[in-house]
Amino acid sequence: MAEDPMKAVLHYAQALKAPRIRDSAARLAEQARDAGWTHEEYLAAVLSREVSAREASGAATRIRSAGFPTRKSLEDFNFDHQPTLNRDMIAHLGTGAFLAKASNVVLLGPPVING
Repeated sequence: MAEDPMKAVLHYAQALKAPRIRDSAARLAEQARDAGWTHEEYLAAVLSREVSAREASGAATRIRSAGFPTRKSLEDFNFDHQPTLNRDMIAHLGTGAFLAKASNVVLLGPPVING
């Protein structure tokens, strides 16, 4: 009798140190069967989850090791303290589109420190 494929996937995920594959493989297998995915589509979905999780984890690790006193995001920014800021421009900068275009961004002005 052949080995259970899901047990093999879990074993290989552990050997590759890819825990998110372990977490998502069975759930995605069921979704793939229901939706009629090809083997390649299923494999791509499983690997995509692993890559996304690794990228997020790496970013979090780099932010922690940077030693920032607090973590802030655009979602947390209180525009009421800076009414002259163009919210649409800030939202556009938040997309990071300027990075793909290799465009420069210059922010001028004194920092505002909220006590």
